Amino acid sequence: MSIRLSVILIAVSVLSLETACRRDRGSFLPVDPNAAVFWDRQDTQSAALMRGMVEEFNAQSRLLPIRWEHGGGYAEIFRKVSAGIQAGLLPAMAVSYESMTSEYIAAGAAVPLDRWIHDPQVGLTEKDLSDFFPATLECNRYALHGNRMYSFPLAKSVLVMYCNREVMRCAGIQKAPETWTDFLEACRTIHQATGKAALAAVPDCSTFSGMVFSMGGEVYDGSRLQYDGPESLASFSLLEEMVREGLLSLAPPGTFDDNIALVRGDAAFVMRSSSSRTYLLKMAGEKGATLLDIVPIPQKNPRRPATVLFGPNVTIFPVPEPQQKAAWGFVRWFTQPEQAARWAVATGYLPVRRSALTHPLIRQNWDTWPPNRVPYDCLEFARSEPNVDGWQQVRVLVERALTEVMSGTRTAREVAEWLQREGTRALKRATQAEGRPGRDDRNST
Repeated sequence: MSIRLSVILIAVSVLSLETACRRDRGSFLPVDPNAAVFWDRQDTQSAALMRGMVEEFNAQSRLLPIRWEHGGGYAEIFRKVSAGIQAGLLPAMAVSYESMTSEYIAAGAAVPLDRWIHDPQVGLTEKDLSDFFPATLECNRYALHGNRMYSFPLAKSVLVMYCNREVMRCAGIQKAPETWTDFLEACRTIHQATGKAALAAVPDCSTFSGMVFSMGGEVYDGSRLQYDGPESLASFSLLEEMVREGLLSLAPPGTFDDNIALVRGDAAFVMRSSSSRTYLLKMAGEKGATLLDIVPIPQKNPRRPATVLFGPNVTIFPVPEPQQKAAWGFVRWFTQPEQAARWAVATGYLPVRRSALTHPLIRQNWDTWPPNRVPYDCLEFARSEPNVDGWQQVRVLVERALTEVMSGTRTAREVAEWLQREGTRALKRATQAEGRPGRDDRNST
């Protein structure tokens, strides 16, 4: 998510959800007593597909009908849910990131889904659960809230690297770099041969988490942040070095200028969500399949790869039982292999279940353009970001630190030390706001 989105989320969180925490928990009315309302962020073609799938579900369901609504972007949906919490009026479910769901949990406005998941009639079998990619479930289990499942994966994506093959060829590079050492050398070669800044990038917390993971590190170890650790410092230092040598072009936060630079040939590499591939191919037009390539992000050790997991989950709210049951029924149906495959091929998202990868639609998608397979392969080693309380505030701090390094205004070591200190304080404030024992605050001064 962009800095702009993160700032909005924090502002809403501070102004709205702290007030909401004082409400009687669990006393929420549905926005429509005759339907299970679903606030989603999809628009244009993906919205049309989602509406069609909702209609298909309703036609074969004996539950309350699902009423799909475009709720705006993630920030707007978060604002609407926050206002609904205060008003005591909520939809049955809404898309959410883990950092948003943790705020809803604190407000008493999220349903633990373990009951539905393990229900003998409408739940999932152990065989079903083992079919999910582990990381897609793990990120929806909140350790600080009884280790319960307060959200459920809807569709996912992973951080990958997009390459402009033409720019690489002009520099004499035939193969995308697999390690960070090779990546830096490739960027230097491209810059020397073409005069271009090889990497176009926006300051994004999730992208940075993916870099740290690929370096073999953590951003949070379960008790404290790790931004002062060697892998985080190595990631900041790499960006600092690229800026100093003119190898990195900083795109404005909240824009897609990095993608535009890639397609225009003003950059050789971009690191973005795998869900961007349909947009990039469309932007590139007829030449897209030959111009662009998708590869895993560089690694410190390619034999032990890692990347970050993106993508929306669904939070179900404590509205009356018929709305909850219909919401869970739709989520269960939507994530089944048949629906998951259709959604993935049409939108660029990835299915959350392994069995969907054998679906003919997905296999045909891989045959049509082999790089389409890369994000699916990355799912096996993708890792989620922390879902601890206060993580949304940390995201803002990370993106501020990245902006300062990528604009050349502060050094890698300076921002790493600052981020560790301020991020620890943010997590501690979130913990204290809920009245729970504090985390390790050794680095809070």
